[in-house]
Amino acid sequence: MVTTENTRVALITGASRGLGLVIAHVLAECGHALAIGGRDAAALKTIARRLSQRAPVLAVAGDITDPAVRAHLIDAARTLGGLDVLVNNASELGPIGPLAAFDVPTFGRLFPVNVGAPMALTQLALPLLRARRGLIVNITSDAATAAYPGWGPYGATKAALELLTRTLAAELDADGVAAVLVDPGDMRTRMHQEAFPGQDISDRPLPEVTIPFWKWLFAQEAQVIRGQRFVAQQEDARWLQPA
Repeated sequence: MVTTENTRVALITGASRGLGLVIAHVLAECGHALAIGGRDAAALKTIARRLSQRAPVLAVAGDITDPAVRAHLIDAARTLGGLDVLVNNASELGPIGPLAAFDVPTFGRLFPVNVGAPMALTQLALPLLRARRGLIVNITSDAATAAYPGWGPYGATKAALELLTRTLAAELDADGVAAVLVDPGDMRTRMHQEAFPGQDISDRPLPEVTIPFWKWLFAQEAQVIRGQRFVAQQEDARWLQPA
């Protein structure tokens, strides 16, 4: 593993598969050293070995709601030299179904994963991000802004994340740290398949469809895009969406 003081560093959660893996590949291609996290230790090890052919990689396996896992991820970024980009991608869908029958205690799992963990990791990352005038990317969903039957609990977590992200963008402006929201759109992922058990979702695009967007985003000046909300599957001029 070789890094220099000029090496850009990115931290991506939920990077062992799906969208997180796509983002990790794009950032490696863009020349970033990578700290990657995921719950599947075996898959993460395989991915880290693959990515290390392009860039320095440190992998931390574990649940992002675990404070020790978050601390290890920040330590990995520090070992690589700092932090320029934090991508809070790890998320949990939870059960799909009407609110009238929703198991309310399940909120006790969804909010810590989808809202609490990203905020806690961001807090830990801020000293490194301030030093590099870095970028925070929080992954959202159109379920945060639309009342899709059955998707209320998941959508509620993403709506909360959106408000917190916009607030972060305002609060961190003076520090030179930017925060943005990205809705990757409907994709053929394991999490999406879990929402439709037994159904054929092969008509959805693979997460690779978002690659042009990520290449564009990571080429932008962080302060220019601060506080914005993007939709990754739109055409260039339409990526930016009203916050």
